[in-house]
Amino acid sequence: GWTVYTRFDTALDLAVPALVIAAPLMLMPLWRRLGRTLAEALPRASIGAWVLFVIGGAVSIYGVTRFPLAIWDPENFTASPATFSLAIDLGQLKPLAEGAFNGPVIVAVLAVLAGGSLLGLAVSALRPAAGDVPALLTKNWAAFGGLLATALVLFASKSSINEWVFGISTTWRFFLAMIMAAAVGAAFGALLEVVLIRPLYDRPIYQLMLTLGVGFILIEVAREVWGRTDFNMPRPAAFNGVGESCPGQGVGGLFSGCATVELFGSRIRIYNEVLVVIVGILVLIAVTMLLRRTRIGMIIRAGVQDAEMVEALGINVRRVFTQVFALGSALAALGGVLAAPSLGLSPTMGALLLLSALIALAIGGLTSFPGAAAGALLVGLLQQTIIRLGQTGMNLPFLDEPFKPSPTVVPAAAVMLMVIILLVLPSGLFGRSER
Repeated sequence: GWTVYTRFDTALDLAVPALVIAAPLMLMPLWRRLGRTLAEALPRASIGAWVLFVIGGAVSIYGVTRFPLAIWDPENFTASPATFSLAIDLGQLKPLAEGAFNGPVIVAVLAVLAGGSLLGLAVSALRPAAGDVPALLTKNWAAFGGLLATALVLFASKSSINEWVFGISTTWRFFLAMIMAAAVGAAFGALLEVVLIRPLYDRPIYQLMLTLGVGFILIEVAREVWGRTDFNMPRPAAFNGVGESCPGQGVGGLFSGCATVELFGSRIRIYNEVLVVIVGILVLIAVTMLLRRTRIGMIIRAGVQDAEMVEALGINVRRVFTQVFALGSALAALGGVLAAPSLGLSPTMGALLLLSALIALAIGGLTSFPGAAAGALLVGLLQQTIIRLGQTGMNLPFLDEPFKPSPTVVPAAAVMLMVIILLVLPSGLFGRSER
C-alpha cells in the first residue's frame, strides 16, 4: 500500500514482470497434466516438486532483477522510504529516474516466463489433480496472451501513467493504494493456501505453526526491502488539512478537508475516528451480507460444518476455501493500509494487534463474524477507557488520591474481560456450542 501510494513508479515497474510471471499460470491445465505425469514418474514426487518450486523462484527473481526498476535504497537516507514519505507530505514527491534493462530484454522476459512456468508446474506436482484434468482451452491461451499484452502496454506507457498518477490528489492515490494492496493480499493469500495450508487442513496445530513461521519470514523480508527504521504513511490530503479555517465545525466540518473537526464538544481526528470507523462498518456489513445472503456464503458455512457432504453435491470445497483465505488476506492488507497513517508503518505492526484480535475473537465467539466485531468493539472501548483513566484518574473509597491505572493494565484488562465472559459463556457472546 505504501509503495503504490508513495512510489507508484516502483509499483508500476514491478507490475510488468509480475504480469509476465502470472501469464504462464493461466495455462494451469497444461501444468496439471505435466504435474500428474511427474508425480507418477518420480518415487519422491514431493521432493522434486519443492526443488522445482525453489528453482522457479530463483529464476523468477533473476528475471525480475533484469528489468529496469525505479526503487528506493533503505541504506541511503536520501533515497529511503522515510525520505519519500516526508516528500509526499510536503507535496514535493516526484517519479524516480527510469532505469535501463540490466542485460538483453529477451533474457529478462524469457527468465520471468520460465520462472512462472516452473512455479505452476511445481504447484501442480505438489497437489496432483484428482480425476480428469481439464483440457487446455482457447480462453487459457487468451488469458496468457492478455497478461503479456497488458505488461507490454504498461511498459510502453509507464512514463505517461506515472506523470498522471503523481499529478492527481493524494486522496485518490490513497484509495488506489487500498485497492491494490487488497488485490495483492488476496493473490498472495490464495497462493499461500494452495501451496502450504491446503495439505494441513487435517492438522490444525501444524497450520498454526506454519502460518506463524511464514509471518516471521515476511517480517524479515519487509525489513530487508523497506528498511528497519519505522516511518510514517502520510494522511491523504482530504483528511490532513490545516490553516485558519481548521478545525472544521459541526457535521459539515467532516467535509472541510481539515485534519480535525469540532463535534459534540470534542475535537475529533477525521481520519482516525471517522474514516477508519466508517470503512470498518462497511466491511462488516459487506462480509456479513456475503456470508448470509449469497450462494457462496451458504457454501462457505456448509463447507465448514460438513465439507464431505458439500463435495458430494458436486461443489469444489477446496476452491471455496481458497477464496475464503484470499478474502481474509485481502481484508488484512486493507486493514494494514488503513492503519498505516494513524499507527505508522512497521514490519511488526500486525503483531502488535494480534493479541487484541485473538482476545476479541474469543469474546465474540469463534463461530460468529458479527461476534468478532462486537468483541473488537468491547476490547477497544475497555482499553481506551483504561487509558483515559490513566490520564485523569478515578476516585475510589479509602484512597486519598485518584487511582491511575498503569499502561500495563491495558492488555491485562482485556484478558480479564475474556476470562470473565468465557467463564459465563464458554462459546463467547455470539458463538454456538457444537454438540
